[in-house]
Amino acid sequence: GDVIQDGEQTPQSLICQDCQMLLRNAEAAQRHALRTEHVNFAESTTVIKPLTEEEKRIQLAALRDRLAERRAAKAQVEKEEQKSAEKIRRKAGQDLTEAKARLEEKEMKQRIAAKKKEKEDEQKARAQIKAQIEADKADRLRKKQEAVNVAAAANAATGPAASSAPASAKVYTETRLQIRQPEGQQPIVHTFQASDKLSAVYEFVRGQRQGNFRLMTTFPRRVLDGDDLEKSLSELQLVPSGVLVVTN
Repeated sequence: GDVIQDGEQTPQSLICQDCQMLLRNAEAAQRHALRTEHVNFAESTTVIKPLTEEEKRIQLAALRDRLAERRAAKAQVEKEEQKSAEKIRRKAGQDLTEAKARLEEKEMKQRIAAKKKEKEDEQKARAQIKAQIEADKADRLRKKQEAVNVAAAANAATGPAASSAPASAKVYTETRLQIRQPEGQQPIVHTFQASDKLSAVYEFVRGQRQGNFRLMTTFPRRVLDGDDLEKSLSELQLVPSGVLVVTN
């Protein structure tokens, strides 16, 4: 009596025209649409019988299985996404490490190149300094040689004239003698004739002091007596001046 039979015109359910699934009411159709994204529904006269307890249990178990499968699939997707993200992270880390290594290698090469250039510049500077020193040395030698050549040429030009007309030596007629006395006494200074004999000097000194004495040259140190008394001051090379020392 209360059950609507197939063939009657009174709508008893809804049918999804996309997958031909019978749905009990509009709420079921709405849930189906949200789950499957199907949009074509129509009224159906097919009666959906109430589920028995066994059917409910089977459907519930199937639903749980589907949920478990979905969770497993979602977990697998998340796992794959994590693996992919880890690969990306590792790849990024590896790329960063390689980039850092390349940068360090580049900086090292730049430092080596700069050090090499600095060393080369230093060697060039030293070579330039050495070359300049050698050039200055050669220039000094050249100038010195030029001066020698000029002097030699001048001597060659003036040599014959000089030899043919030698300069006459100056003749001194007087000499100034300093006669140093011992015991810190003041020296005796007197002018003699260049032709005076040494004996005249002895006589002059005897007039200035008492006791026996002898006269001696300073360099070389030599006592003047004996034959020297008859020699002139010029012969004794005490002209134009000389120094004698009084000694006992």
